Amino acid sequence: MRCPYCNEEMQKGFIPNGGQPVQWIPDGGKPSLLSFSIAEKGVLLISKFSPLKVNGYRAEAHYCSKCKVVIAPTKE
Repeated sequence: MRCPYCNEEMQKGFIPNGGQPVQWIPDGGKPSLLSFSIAEKGVLLISKFSPLKVNGYRAEAHYCSKCKVVIAPTKE
């Protein structure tokens, strides 16, 4: 996927749904095992705190390191 701002290729990854801060993680990476921690290769996203249940869901998302933007497609 190409970044709509700079037209560079974006990195494929995901946004996990769990007890950690909202973050983007590259494909092949894993969320931190510690609650409220960022994964080793994770990119923290701006968010408000909200307690979530750990349920194993994750959303596909792409990251542009040049523009510092994450894009995630929606279901609808």
